[in-house]
Amino acid sequence: MSVRNSIRRLIVCGSFAALAGVAIAQPTGVTGYDLIEIRPLEGDLTSEVVAIDDLARMAGGSAVFPNSAIVWVNGWTVILLAPPGYQTPSLTDISNAGVVVGSASPVATPLFYHPFAWTIAGGHPLGMLGGTSTGAVHSVDDQPWPRTASGGYCGGSQDYATMWDGQTVIQMGGARSAIGDINSLGHAVGSAYNQFNVPRPTLWRDGQMIDIGGDPPNQSGGAVAINDLDEIVAHQQGIGVFHWQDNQRTVLPDLGVCSSRVWAINDRGVIVGESNPDPQCRNGRQHATVWERVAQQFAIVDINDLIPRHSGTVLVQAKDINDAGQIAAYGDNVDGDGRGYLVTPYLFEMSDPVPGRAGRQNTVTITGLQPDQRVVLVWGTQEGAQKIRPSCPGGTLLIRDPHALPMVRADENGVATFTMFIPPFARGRTIRMQAIAPCECEISHTVTWTFE
Repeated sequence: MSVRNSIRRLIVCGSFAALAGVAIAQPTGVTGYDLIEIRPLEGDLTSEVVAIDDLARMAGGSAVFPNSAIVWVNGWTVILLAPPGYQTPSLTDISNAGVVVGSASPVATPLFYHPFAWTIAGGHPLGMLGGTSTGAVHSVDDQPWPRTASGGYCGGSQDYATMWDGQTVIQMGGARSAIGDINSLGHAVGSAYNQFNVPRPTLWRDGQMIDIGGDPPNQSGGAVAINDLDEIVAHQQGIGVFHWQDNQRTVLPDLGVCSSRVWAINDRGVIVGESNPDPQCRNGRQHATVWERVAQQFAIVDINDLIPRHSGTVLVQAKDINDAGQIAAYGDNVDGDGRGYLVTPYLFEMSDPVPGRAGRQNTVTITGLQPDQRVVLVWGTQEGAQKIRPSCPGGTLLIRDPHALPMVRADENGVATFTMFIPPFARGRTIRMQAIAPCECEISHTVTWTFE
């Protein structure tokens, strides 16, 4: 029985509105973050992810397989091959419809790159701006196909900010310009050189090109990401990293005294990137960070402070974030190997099974719930990432093909207890367990346990 059908049979939420979707408080007030390490392909030493969509599908790459790129889907690694006549594909973004964009190099001219989009049917060239020789797509929006993608194209010594509307490549305007991100309204951000011959943070919106940087105008910078509310994150010399919306600029704090870097912003206004926590700014060691608005300012959080169950792992970059608060990150595992990670916020805690032995009754305790809140315990043997149900904006199960136990209610202290008999044949088996509150689309972290 699938977990979706299991939950549907076990629990009916209080109203049709609850079944249709619930606004959740992620990542505000999260208890911590759970990690899934993205294992490299056989023969590779590292793994990398650079983008994540709202279904927790992630795009990345492989160092040892130069003619392939990687998409991670519910615990499975999907290899995207370079189209015929091309090589060394590189991915940059993935849409909620599963369209992946990036670039690939023609075999005949390996020093140049052409923009590409991949779908389930394979790779599709997006076309080149007339007179240009190389280009790449940096982002894709979530509108129905044909999609609008942004990129930068080069002809000679000139760069051109461009947009692909599904049929043609459109030059956006601006001398020596490039686009880094685009939202579902077709508004794009990047950089363009001004009259002082320096690149400036730039917004292209409704036919206008807007310099969103601060004074003085001879300080260089660039805009990195934009969400569907036209919130923008950018950086500028002398200012650092900042948030921009409706001509209001808010400088983002650092973990220490070093400069930070921003990578993405979701539609809830949560920003991810990296910052150096060293108060003396000496070691150059970045930590993956989250910025979130508090009143009229932004607070910064070191994600590593919220992953205590994964001691030994150090996340150094938070590359992308979806609307459920899940993050595509990069870091070093306990062995010091570079890995991509799926980083998922959770709201309540789950204990290890007690006594943790096969052939006996075992108890698992869930804490941090609301009084009388209904919760389900699911379990399986493989890592994955799938929604509790399609209407859940968050609440991602981190178990592939899970099974569900009957629902229980939390007591007046917000504590729920599951008691289950573990059969003797389970001795030596390792399972993953996670608690979910399906009506609220809320989750706990996962517990991985090998029964004695």
